[in-house]
Amino acid sequence: MNKYSYQTSLPAYHSHEDVKQLQADKIYQLIKSGIDNLLRLSEITGLEQGRCSARVNDLVAENKVEYKGKVIYKNFTRKKIVVKQVITPGIQKQLF
Repeated sequence: MNKYSYQTSLPAYHSHEDVKQLQADKIYQLIKSGIDNLLRLSEITGLEQGRCSARVNDLVAENKVEYKGKVIYKNFTRKKIVVKQVITPGIQKQLF
Protein backbone atom coordinates (compact mmCIF):
# COMPACT_ATOMS: atom_id res chain seq x y z
CA MET A 1 0.00 0.00 0.00
CA ASN A 2 1.28 3.48 -0.82
CA LYS A 3 0.50 6.92 0.53
CA TYR A 4 -1.63 7.98 -2.46
CA SER A 5 -5.34 7.29 -2.44
CA TYR A 6 -6.82 6.59 -5.86
CA GLN A 7 -10.31 7.36 -4.62
CA THR A 8 -9.41 10.84 -3.38
CA SER A 9 -6.96 11.95 -6.07
CA LEU A 10 -8.89 10.83 -9.15
CA PRO A 11 -11.89 13.19 -8.80
CA ALA A 12 -9.58 16.17 -8.25
CA TYR A 13 -7.62 15.23 -11.37
CA HIS A 14 -10.75 15.10 -13.52
CA SER A 15 -12.62 18.06 -12.01
CA HIS A 16 -13.00 21.46 -13.71
CA GLU A 17 -12.08 20.25 -17.19
CA ASP A 18 -13.65 23.35 -18.75
CA VAL A 19 -11.37 25.66 -16.73
CA LYS A 20 -8.34 23.56 -17.64
CA GLN A 21 -9.29 23.78 -21.32
CA LEU A 22 -9.59 27.58 -21.08
CA GLN A 23 -6.16 27.76 -19.45
CA ALA A 24 -4.70 25.50 -22.15
CA ASP A 25 -6.25 27.65 -24.90
CA LYS A 26 -4.82 30.85 -23.38
CA ILE A 27 -1.38 29.25 -23.02
CA TYR A 28 -1.55 27.98 -26.61
CA GLN A 29 -2.27 31.51 -27.85
CA LEU A 30 0.69 32.85 -25.86
CA ILE A 31 2.99 30.15 -27.28
CA LYS A 32 1.79 31.03 -30.78
CA SER A 33 2.63 34.69 -30.09
CA GLY A 34 6.23 33.81 -29.19
CA ILE A 35 6.34 33.00 -25.47
CA ASP A 36 8.69 30.02 -25.39
CA ASN A 37 9.31 28.79 -21.83
CA LEU A 38 7.40 27.80 -18.72
CA LEU A 39 8.70 30.52 -16.40
CA ARG A 40 7.72 33.29 -18.78
CA LEU A 41 4.28 31.70 -19.30
CA SER A 42 3.87 31.56 -15.54
CA GLU A 43 4.81 35.22 -15.14
CA ILE A 44 2.45 36.40 -17.87
CA THR A 45 -0.58 34.29 -16.96
CA GLY A 46 -0.20 34.54 -13.20
CA LEU A 47 -0.58 30.78 -12.87
CA GLU A 48 1.84 28.65 -10.90
CA GLN A 49 4.67 27.18 -12.94
CA GLY A 50 3.46 23.64 -12.19
CA ARG A 51 0.01 24.48 -13.50
CA CYS A 52 1.48 25.99 -16.67
CA SER A 53 3.55 22.83 -17.06
CA ALA A 54 0.42 20.69 -16.74
CA ARG A 55 -1.41 22.72 -19.40
CA VAL A 56 1.61 22.55 -21.74
CA ASN A 57 1.71 18.78 -21.21
CA ASP A 58 -1.99 18.67 -22.15
CA LEU A 59 -1.13 20.57 -25.35
CA VAL A 60 1.74 18.16 -26.05
CA ALA A 61 -0.70 15.26 -25.65
CA GLU A 62 -3.07 16.99 -28.11
CA ASN A 63 -0.12 17.23 -30.54
CA LYS A 64 -0.31 21.05 -30.70
CA VAL A 65 3.08 21.99 -29.20
CA GLU A 66 6.41 20.32 -28.53
CA TYR A 67 9.63 20.92 -26.62
CA LYS A 68 12.36 21.64 -29.14
CA GLY A 69 15.77 22.95 -28.22
CA LYS A 70 16.83 25.26 -25.42
CA VAL A 71 16.42 28.94 -24.64
CA ILE A 72 18.21 31.12 -22.08
CA TYR A 73 15.83 33.09 -19.86
CA LYS A 74 16.89 34.91 -16.68
CA ASN A 75 20.40 33.39 -16.89
CA PHE A 76 19.12 29.80 -16.93
CA THR A 77 18.80 27.33 -19.78
CA ARG A 78 15.21 26.25 -20.24
CA LYS A 79 13.35 23.96 -22.62
CA LYS A 80 11.96 25.84 -25.60
CA ILE A 81 8.26 25.34 -26.33
CA VAL A 82 7.25 25.66 -29.98
CA VAL A 83 4.02 25.22 -31.91
CA LYS A 84 4.04 21.95 -33.78
CA GLN A 85 3.65 22.43 -37.50
CA VAL A 86 0.61 20.61 -38.76
CA ILE A 87 1.12 18.98 -42.14
CA THR A 88 -2.10 18.37 -44.00
CA PRO A 89 -1.92 15.30 -46.24
CA GLY A 90 -1.98 16.22 -49.92
CA ILE A 91 -0.89 19.83 -49.45
CA GLN A 92 2.74 20.74 -50.12
CA LYS A 93 4.01 23.50 -47.82
CA GLN A 94 7.38 24.15 -49.46
CA LEU A 95 9.12 23.07 -52.62
CA PHE A 96 12.62 22.85 -51.17
